Amino acid sequence: MNIFDIEYFTDFDVGSLTTMKIPALSKAVFFPKNQNELIYLYDYFSSKKYPFIILGNGSNVIFTKKAENFIVISTKKVKNYIKNTKNIISLSSSTMLPKLYRYCQERGLSGFEKFGTIPATIGGAIYMNAGCFGENISDRLLSIKVRHNGKTLYLKKENIDFDYRKSGLHDYLILSAKFLCEIKDKCQIEQDYKKYLSLRIEKQPRGLSSGSFFKNTPNFFAGKIIDECGLKGFQYGGAKISEKHGNFILNYSNATSEDILELIKIIKNKVYQKFSVNLEEEVQIF
Repeated sequence: MNIFDIEYFTDFDVGSLTTMKIPALSKAVFFPKNQNELIYLYDYFSSKKYPFIILGNGSNVIFTKKAENFIVISTKKVKNYIKNTKNIISLSSSTMLPKLYRYCQERGLSGFEKFGTIPATIGGAIYMNAGCFGENISDRLLSIKVRHNGKTLYLKKENIDFDYRKSGLHDYLILSAKFLCEIKDKCQIEQDYKKYLSLRIEKQPRGLSSGSFFKNTPNFFAGKIIDECGLKGFQYGGAKISEKHGNFILNYSNATSEDILELIKIIKNKVYQKFSVNLEEEVQIF
């Protein structure tokens, strides 16, 4: 296989592949159509020690001008699958969480009612140990299949270094995963999902964003202390802190990465001055 046999584009706006849509040109973007092509690209660029990033749905990613120094491998076109044996789900990393939820609901399998509200791939969710409504994606995880140093490996959950919004898998290519679900009434599963979806719509703003921007600390909710700094609705350039939720930054009016970076500095400075808390981004910035 030759890397140039795989669909690719040079000088590509990788921001268009993210939910926040902040423009940024990458040296090249590759769109593998299956896992064989994905593994080939990962192995090739790893062996050449060329800087690259694996990108799922881009719901927790912002690209800056630094993107011009690396290659992006997007999984948007990778063929995905979901299958189950009783209440154990097996699926490819490129599968979207809403699709996984719907598959489970139709079969009376509970476990993804909360995560079905997140526009992310399962690979990205595991990589970030995504969480919502008090639950982490790793809670029901059994094992994952990964690529690392030219080898395909199977890792059990207990062998993965999961922490708050961390997995320790930054050098790994996540290929697939297995989860344990509970058997439950289909109608109840749907009702629970709609409840969480309603809560998300009620509490979180609409618009172009990357979800919760900063990590909560052991003693503070990021959104609450940003609000108490009087920053809700504050705007810098085209970037704006949501008036509905202090921990959401919106691409409000053709924001640039410079707008986002400057707004981050303002938020961090204000929060530190008032609370002596150093906020840490949950969103990945490249």
